[in-house]
Amino acid sequence: MRVVGAAVAAVLLLLTGAGEASAQPGILLSQEELPPAAVPAQAGDSVRVRYSTLRTATAAGESTGSIFLPRGDPPDGGWPVVSYAHGTVGIADQCAPSVAGFNYVELPAIEQWLAAGYAVVATDYAGIGTAGVNAYLDGPAAAANAVDIVLAAHDVYGDVLSDRWIVTGLSQGGHATYFAARGATTRAPALDYRGAVAVAAPTHLEQLFPAAGPAIPALPTTGIVNYALLTLAGIDDQRPEVDIRRYLSPKGIELMELAKVTCSRELGRYLLAHPTAVGDLFAAPLWNEQFREMQQVPVDGFDRPLRVVHSLSDTSVPIPLTWAQLAEMQQHGVKWVHPTRARRRRRPHPTVRTWAQSSENCYRSR
Repeated sequence: MRVVGAAVAAVLLLLTGAGEASAQPGILLSQEELPPAAVPAQAGDSVRVRYSTLRTATAAGESTGSIFLPRGDPPDGGWPVVSYAHGTVGIADQCAPSVAGFNYVELPAIEQWLAAGYAVVATDYAGIGTAGVNAYLDGPAAAANAVDIVLAAHDVYGDVLSDRWIVTGLSQGGHATYFAARGATTRAPALDYRGAVAVAAPTHLEQLFPAAGPAIPALPTTGIVNYALLTLAGIDDQRPEVDIRRYLSPKGIELMELAKVTCSRELGRYLLAHPTAVGDLFAAPLWNEQFREMQQVPVDGFDRPLRVVHSLSDTSVPIPLTWAQLAEMQQHGVKWVHPTRARRRRRPHPTVRTWAQSSENCYRSR
């Protein structure tokens, strides 16, 4: 395969490896009509599905998600598929994109993919719309959710879908995309996986959380308390053996419970009105090896092109995290190029056109 480039702070990565596997992924369990608010304007047929997948890195479960087809007749061989892993919206059931729809950052990209002739499948992630609490930033689980919905989509629309597919995601979904990029070929061997685009993906979180505790200094990154609460809520529900509550302050427990039932926008507004530092959440220093299993982003094992897109002006997920990730990938033998593109103005996220073009290039790079 050849290595090509695109986008601000973008790289195309290449290597060989394997990913996690589980029994019977992507079995279609049910399907139903999507609410009108959750259907993009460019979609033709659409459906909400429930399917088998991973609940955590080590436990099986279920997820819901959306399937959107372009308008019109499919091309010869069927519509190629984009599996989209959404960014942080919250972990309460009402936050699921298949219920509430996609936000103003994500929806334009989905509309553009549909208009360009790509079917789009979008997991809600296990625990958002299904039983329990989402294991937020559990990379292996979220990756399986994004891969398995492609398998479920072929159960519903297999006669009009191509076997060719890619995975892409923003922020939380970018984190999932790294894991999916390493495991997609192994997890769905009957399909033709072409590559991945990880956008504004947080990395090295497994190094941050073990340092968490009452003495951790206040961090300038916006939203860090929100992300911490969602992670703690998922651990509290999905990994009871950690006994996360013994590390938390009364305020930390109160806010963690709020995070379980509140979408991110509302939680963010509450935290703005009630300023809270990460250290306020803890009563004791936190250390658990399971953070590494959940959150340590792969640094090798990619058997298809992987494009990493990150804005230089991102304040939610600082770009130095991606620089560190790329350095580690290079140390593990990953070959990459670093093209940049002049921008007229700075944005916290890549333009829709850049994102959509990066996705289309995955199909051409093989």
